[in-house]
Amino acid sequence: MTMKSILVTHPGLQHSHQLALALHERSLLQSFWSGVPVAAQGEPPPWWLPGKYRQKVRHVDIPAALRRHPARFQVALRVAGSMSHSRTSSDTTHRIFHWFDAWAARHILRFKPKVVVAYENAAYHTFKAAKAIGARCVLDAAAFHHRTLIELYADPNTPYTPEINRRKDEEVEMADLILTCSPLAAESYVRNGVARDKLRPLLLGAEPPAQVPTWQPHQGSPRFVYAGTLSRRKSADLITDAFQRLHAEGLSYDLEFMGGISEPSLGDAIAATPNARHRPHAPQKELYAVLAQADCLLLPSRSESFGMVVAEAMACGTPAIVSTNTGAKALVEANPGSGWIVEPNVDALCATVRQLIQNPQLLQAARPAAMQSGQAFSWANYRSRAGQLLEEFVQ
Repeated sequence: MTMKSILVTHPGLQHSHQLALALHERSLLQSFWSGVPVAAQGEPPPWWLPGKYRQKVRHVDIPAALRRHPARFQVALRVAGSMSHSRTSSDTTHRIFHWFDAWAARHILRFKPKVVVAYENAAYHTFKAAKAIGARCVLDAAAFHHRTLIELYADPNTPYTPEINRRKDEEVEMADLILTCSPLAAESYVRNGVARDKLRPLLLGAEPPAQVPTWQPHQGSPRFVYAGTLSRRKSADLITDAFQRLHAEGLSYDLEFMGGISEPSLGDAIAATPNARHRPHAPQKELYAVLAQADCLLLPSRSESFGMVVAEAMACGTPAIVSTNTGAKALVEANPGSGWIVEPNVDALCATVRQLIQNPQLLQAARPAAMQSGQAFSWANYRSRAGQLLEEFVQ
């Protein structure tokens, strides 16, 4: 085994810190470079972070000597976010990610890792530099293949979309191994011509913070919750349409939406939905508390390569309704009875929610299986699976 031979780079964070920690636990991590900083336990957050961001820093037991967190990329993202028009903000974000990619590539020549793990849409230059020194390349792909994304939910193209997709195709071609967040996401690459033996699905995990309130039986209507950015891609509109129909049928429920609104019409739809309320943002601990005390999570997405909130809900023992196009359906499939899988349309969602409102004992009966699924897909178990996979790959 080659010790401390793997470099992990990410312009943001996503789950890269968990993969880096998995490698560090096996003495395989050479360095971890991320645009969003993390801190080891007892280590103060970076001095340059504004106060409201210092409180959000993730604590990961990776020594500071093995980490680099250049500030320029986060500063650029914050400035761009305050200035960009909604149609061009995605292009601006991708350009900054590509800038990080070029920065990482320049530094690879000095570090000379044996293996480089880079993330989708920030690996093009990094992989070219890695290939130049004979390193092997691992692509961690957070999304479906870009052609499948268009099939499932056709976002309008922007001026930079062709370049984004060109780089994605090149990254896939250069990668020696591709990690996806779910078997569903892996299949999207197979359907678009990527060799199956190049793909490895690694389901992500979640761990609730200490002292999250536990669910208690309660009187009144079943509590449903949606958490995440409110968008049509995540079917927020299907949820409001379904619950408006159920209310018209005389059924009683409690519905909460948590997260920012990407499309103004969705805010109007929530306001028009009886017994529904919206909370724009919540700290992670507060999010877990809401998930733990809900009866059911809703994530019937039109397109979702995983759906982290499903793992977070199940870590609290809360079952979930997910769609056939949501990668986290694998958590339900692994533990039957932990949730419900529906087609991403109003009729299918209505039918399942109607059954649960009329038979609330089904929600309580699903909690043990949901808890079992949450325990099976913890971050600790993710690190064990990821660490073993990459340890075998580097040998």
